[in-house]
Amino acid sequence: MQDQNIIPEQNAPDNPVALSGEADCAPLSLQQKYLRFAAVLTTAYLCTVFLLHPLVFSNLYFNITETKHIFFLAASGVYLLALLFARIALPPDYGVAREKVKIHPAVIAMLLLFVVSLVGGLISHYRGETFFGENNRYQGLLTLFCYACLIFALSRRKIDLTWPERAFMIAACTVSLFGVLHHFGLDPIGFKENLNAGDRGRFLSTIGNADFYGAYMVLAFSVTLGFFLRARQRGEQVFAAIALVMVSFGTLVAGSDSAALGLIAAAAIVPLLLFSDSVAMRRLPLTWAIFSLCAFVFGLFSSLPTETYLSTFFAAVCRPVFALPLLAVSIALWLVLRRASPERLARAKRPYTAALIAALLLGILALVLINTALRELPLGGLERYLRFSESWGTDRGKIWTFVISVYEKLPFAQKIFGASSGALFHADAVKPIFSDAGLDTAHNEYLQYLVTNGALGLVSYLAVLFFAIREGVHRSSTNPVYRGLTLAVAAYAVQAAVNIAQPMTTPLLIVMIGILASKKSALEHPID
Repeated sequence: MQDQNIIPEQNAPDNPVALSGEADCAPLSLQQKYLRFAAVLTTAYLCTVFLLHPLVFSNLYFNITETKHIFFLAASGVYLLALLFARIALPPDYGVAREKVKIHPAVIAMLLLFVVSLVGGLISHYRGETFFGENNRYQGLLTLFCYACLIFALSRRKIDLTWPERAFMIAACTVSLFGVLHHFGLDPIGFKENLNAGDRGRFLSTIGNADFYGAYMVLAFSVTLGFFLRARQRGEQVFAAIALVMVSFGTLVAGSDSAALGLIAAAAIVPLLLFSDSVAMRRLPLTWAIFSLCAFVFGLFSSLPTETYLSTFFAAVCRPVFALPLLAVSIALWLVLRRASPERLARAKRPYTAALIAALLLGILALVLINTALRELPLGGLERYLRFSESWGTDRGKIWTFVISVYEKLPFAQKIFGASSGALFHADAVKPIFSDAGLDTAHNEYLQYLVTNGALGLVSYLAVLFFAIREGVHRSSTNPVYRGLTLAVAAYAVQAAVNIAQPMTTPLLIVMIGILASKKSALEHPID
């Protein structure tokens, strides 16, 4: 008698398309047909979202946010419904032993986030806004429900990333090209028509805003870096090098310091994924050599007329006094690592990890001292970065102080489950902190989740990130294709401390989390 606490999934080959032996001649079972359809559908969905989501727009600059939101929900809805109908039309084969339920922790955490948000919406004073989240950058219940269903659906699949990864990189190169063109005042499509001068300075590519563009470039650079480090065939290496150059230029024109924060995080984290792969580790300095060379070349054109601004960090990186030494150090490190044995590189992981943790703790301690006991110490140009004030981070200091005060005034139930979408917008409407704009986001994803989804919602979201990154680290050791995605999620999580969850890039993060939580193929399981 079959166990009733089991899911209708299969004891089937890891690759449902490649059947061997007698199975090649035998007719496919319903379960095999379902697996084949699901594999093709998932690949098509991932290619569609990775390629088109960053590029889709309507009415030029205007309505980009709404357009991407509708596109993502429509594409994801079609994908999820197609999987459901296929499961109904192609049910599991009768009498075949079925696989027990094994839900990934990231899926459980995402479902919990939705449930918490649903409770928060029911006790909210603004229930009419909770479904779409109009005043929460459309991160309402509908979007969270889609995120939860999507991560669950992807976690049930064995995913081939060959074409989706390339689709993502093609879109990243296109976005980067538009970003560079718009930086130098070239607008071949006409996105900047009917924009005032202030908006033109903040506009980049089809992403439509410097902060959103910066968040996307963090994802793009990480995925491209992962592909570049593992490319083996000559055609792949050429494509990877071209993509890395394009994305490097695209990242340099990001006017948001969040992109710089994400890039620094990626640079610090990526060695942790490479110590067991000597070939990739030796190639890593070439990545930074290419990036610094791009920065130097970009700096040579800094005298040309521009329309968008650069972040302070990337403006400094593009100066020869910084770019050329970085190039020299990268080349020297590449020469040194060429002679290092794989065993020696593997042994360096523990000291590097210890040094990274020590540097992080010392940095936190230094920031605390600079903003307390050493508050009178002159810092020069570093004052705007290291010393917290209301003007810190383009008024983020003022915004964060306001957000914390809003949370402190919430009833206990809303502190746990959140005040739901629109809470900050309506709190700001009572006593605006800016005279020229309404505040609908904390400009810190974690503070935003704290207010709109409560303490329990924030913990759930942090758990989603933790379990996804942990899974990615484990999978990267046996399958290098997951390095770029793992790095992208980790780097995004860092830059999110000063950025915004929104329909431009957050859906791409969710898709990546679903991929990291997906089923492992036979090649990914370690051999005993």
